Amino acid sequence: MSKNASTRDSRFAQLIGLELKAEFARKEISQGDVADKLGHSRSGYSRWLNAKPSMPLEAFLNTCEIIGADPRTIMNAAYGRLIDEMGHPQDREHNAADEANGVLASADNGIDIDAWANRIRAEDALREAAQSVEPEREVRDSFPDGGSC
Repeated sequence: MSKNASTRDSRFAQLIGLELKAEFARKEISQGDVADKLGHSRSGYSRWLNAKPSMPLEAFLNTCEIIGADPRTIMNAAYGRLIDEMGHPQDREHNAADEANGVLASADNGIDIDAWANRIRAEDALREAAQSVEPEREVRDSFPDGGSC
């Protein structure tokens, strides 16, 4: 997974927590009371809401049901905010590929690609030559006197 994808999913988890917190405020429900009803510690539940670590889906669904919120509405709102902040995934993939190609095209790092290709071909040729000689050595070494019949 790329670093950007990891950042994107972490941000989505944070936005889910923010949407739930907004729903708590709208309905005048404390997150501590919800944690108690779920049977979780208040500090652990607070960490989930802050996406450290992200909230399990079961806890998300149970939270929505306790506070009377539609989980789809929470998810859609969080995803909408994610797109506003970070763009659509296909835009990101296209931009990342363009950026990588640009970096490669403009890189002047002093590496002679042709020299490396020639070196690899030479090493491959040596390896093939060694492999073609190796069967003869196995036959010769199988005789007690070093190869005579």
